[in-house]
Amino acid sequence: MRERLEYWGVRSALGISRLLPRSVLFGLGEWVAYRIFAPGSRRYRRVLEHLQLAFPGKSLQEHEAIAGEFIRNKGAFYAEIVLMLTGRFDYGAAVENPQEARSRIEELKARNQRGMLFLVSHYGNWEFLAQFFALGGLPGTLVAKEQRKNRLIDEKIIQPYRRGFGHRVVERKGALRHIARIFKNQEGVGMHIDQMIPPPNGVLIDFFGRPAYASKSMAQLKLRFDPLVVPIFATRTAPGRFRVEIFDPVEYTAPETEDAEEKIRLMTQRYSDILAEQIRKHPAQWEWNYKRWRGTEDLVKSE
Repeated sequence: MRERLEYWGVRSALGISRLLPRSVLFGLGEWVAYRIFAPGSRRYRRVLEHLQLAFPGKSLQEHEAIAGEFIRNKGAFYAEIVLMLTGRFDYGAAVENPQEARSRIEELKARNQRGMLFLVSHYGNWEFLAQFFALGGLPGTLVAKEQRKNRLIDEKIIQPYRRGFGHRVVERKGALRHIARIFKNQEGVGMHIDQMIPPPNGVLIDFFGRPAYASKSMAQLKLRFDPLVVPIFATRTAPGRFRVEIFDPVEYTAPETEDAEEKIRLMTQRYSDILAEQIRKHPAQWEWNYKRWRGTEDLVKSE
């Protein structure tokens, strides 16, 4: 019953949103974000705690300033998602560097021989980024965890929206068979590098100077299929506006070691370092509410 009520609530809210101007939607998005991350709330305290872990050299005032900007970014994200799901988002007009971004996409197409593995993260607006690539002729497949929050919303709202751009979503469990076919067809796969994946599927790496678990999958796929590993980011410059950043493919395969597990760890570390460096440039763009260091508390205490 709860699942159905939530589904119809979301559908009704999306319907009503069609009547509202964009400026009102962005204002509502910010209002909702400040309700969710109200100063003093559990979520706000978690954001501050994680900022303190990542940037121990910054003052409390600096952490609070980043947290405030993070909340405003979340508000913009909420409004952008509503506009996307209701067909009111102008993807072309949202890009500040369209010529540069499209040129980079064409370069990737020309280099693509064994498929592409996109290094994505909960940074900026990852949904926008996926649709921008699809409109540029590179729809992809997202490898994700099984949806457990509300399957009705996922199956009847989110997935039809993604399929409309040519995307597919496969569950992480049993995804290898699908991925092998995708690479063979010279298509792309997107994988989040910033999710906490414990052993045996995860490996211990360093993230902002603290131990964290990360998925082995990207390194394993690079070693097995040799796709282009391409870090991509959509950095928000204003509500509904982004700079699309497409990095050079990462060819690193840890040649300094022959040990298979160490090779995977070093490669995963390299991928995580790329994300960390991007976050340092624009710290308010990342999802600080996410429990990135979960499961490693005892390791920190023993140091």
